[in-house]
Amino acid sequence: MKGALRVVLLAIGVVAMLVVAWQGAIQATHVPAYLVPSPAAVWQGAVANAALLLRQTGTTLVSAALGMLSAALLAGVVAVGFTLSRHAEAAATPLLLAFRSAPVAAVAPLIMLATGRGIGTSIAVVTVTSFFPLFVNLRRGLASVDRGALELFHLHNAGLLQQVVLLRFPSALPYLFTGLRVAGGSAVLGAMLSEWITGARGLGNLILESADMREIELLWAAVAVAILLGLSVFSLTTLSEARATRWRRAGQA
Repeated sequence: MKGALRVVLLAIGVVAMLVVAWQGAIQATHVPAYLVPSPAAVWQGAVANAALLLRQTGTTLVSAALGMLSAALLAGVVAVGFTLSRHAEAAATPLLLAFRSAPVAAVAPLIMLATGRGIGTSIAVVTVTSFFPLFVNLRRGLASVDRGALELFHLHNAGLLQQVVLLRFPSALPYLFTGLRVAGGSAVLGAMLSEWITGARGLGNLILESADMREIELLWAAVAVAILLGLSVFSLTTLSEARATRWRRAGQA
């Protein structure tokens, strides 16, 4: 737990250093305020538009969270199937590689044609962007089970479901959280990409609209909120991992 808190505090320190560097760069280079406003001006813009930012951030966060949940469930099912059946892995791997190679920016309009311009498109895009990091890490985690423990389960005639739930999944938890940390940033970006393409509500659409209206402070405030949202997802995932895998560290001590 202390290690996780150290990571969170480190992230906060990095943000503070970036703000200081931002202010220093503006003062040193005399960049016009209509291009790069000062941190104080961005803060004022955020306060003046706090209600709008909260609404749009909430929309993006809901899309990212639901898409992450959908991707995690799908990645879990596929990873378990591959772990239990080599034939399924051999047959489906080329399809997954083709799926991974498809650019999200090209897939998103196709998803929009099928699901419309609502939140469904954002959830589907986030699912696509988050699936592969979660799947790869879950697949490695499920395969990393201790061979002695697996033989013990076989000796007691444990079923496949018991092996997965009681042995393989607990062993895969650290890998799952690694995938969640990677996919968390991708989820926020995927939700914003969908909002850019579809024009749906959210931080992505707010950034485009504020740029068109030349509301520079609001534009930078929305970008800053998006960055903080990604950092928050990373920090929360780190803290959740520390709590969920406490038993594992206690057993290794």
